[in-house]
Amino acid sequence: MRASIIGSIIISLLIGLLMGYSIPTTIMHAPQITKTSQETLSVITASLYANLFKETGKELGINVAVTGVGAVQAARQVLLNPSGYSIYASIDPYIITSMLYPSNITSWYIAIASDQMAIAYSPNLPQPLLGTVENLTRAEELALKAGNYTEAMIITREFLNLIFSNDTFALAHEYGAYAIGMSNPNTDPEGYRALMVLQLTGIYWGLGKDYYVNLFNYANGTGNVYEVLAGSELFGPVETGKVWFDIAIYRSSAISAGLPYFPLPPQVNLGSPQYSSFYGEASVVITVGGNNLVVKGAPIQLAITIPNQAPNKELAEELIIYLITPRGQELMRSLGINPLVPAIFYGNVNGAPPLIRVLVNSSILAYGSSGS
Repeated sequence: MRASIIGSIIISLLIGLLMGYSIPTTIMHAPQITKTSQETLSVITASLYANLFKETGKELGINVAVTGVGAVQAARQVLLNPSGYSIYASIDPYIITSMLYPSNITSWYIAIASDQMAIAYSPNLPQPLLGTVENLTRAEELALKAGNYTEAMIITREFLNLIFSNDTFALAHEYGAYAIGMSNPNTDPEGYRALMVLQLTGIYWGLGKDYYVNLFNYANGTGNVYEVLAGSELFGPVETGKVWFDIAIYRSSAISAGLPYFPLPPQVNLGSPQYSSFYGEASVVITVGGNNLVVKGAPIQLAITIPNQAPNKELAEELIIYLITPRGQELMRSLGINPLVPAIFYGNVNGAPPLIRVLVNSSILAYGSSGS
């Protein structure tokens, strides 16, 4: 019989829930017990969160095989092979509700973390461009720390104008580099969220929704954009200086990859629930399986689910429960990921595995809504 930290956590949680008591922190931080099982848990996830699941496997002493691709591309693979993966994780819950729900792959998900968009830049930018970028970044950090979001938006506009300037394009060509890196919006939510950031900045300044998007399209048409299928494929090119600015990166990914980044204000970073209505003014049309799908701006959440035909469901359930407890949250923070405390369950409770069902509406797993 398999023994693990999860077993003691689950038992403690269930006893506490049944008796109406809170769970002591000491129990939630119980020492790890090595698993005897050699079962492999197959996870398909947005590539930028592949490391989270690898590290979780190490923490729990289980074999985790991670497939990291863009979240849209990952959903397509699950649709093609619904019994091939134990866990599917997306950085956009809308991909789950719009692609997996209708095909009866799953009917629920748990939001375990939040994130926000940032703009990474190469540490190998030529001078004096690097000096200008670093000065703008420091000014932005100070404005955000002081809560001066109006000033931060002014600096953000200046930063984007620098990226999209003809001088930057010409200098990049001179160095044999690409000014801008971008993941494909049709395969990776990072890609369409980058376009949303550009839209929201244009809307905020009264320049129009398409102002910065048109500048991006111009850059793309003049050979200044390096496009990849998944955001993680830009880490190396940005580090070496092949790509100067990654305008489609999550803050947690920039931190995890050790890349310098320009932080964005909450009005446009897609990371602040209080700006949900404003985020909704941004929208991008992506192509999925030959069909157009309209995606609207919304706060970023990392969503996780277990497909109905998944192998090793019990093991998958254990891993998810670990992630929503304090030790899993500590692991996320160590990787630059901001855990949601409590995590939030969305969708059909009856469709979830038994132990997760018990935890819904507890101190570690709140109930959100139907999530449809």
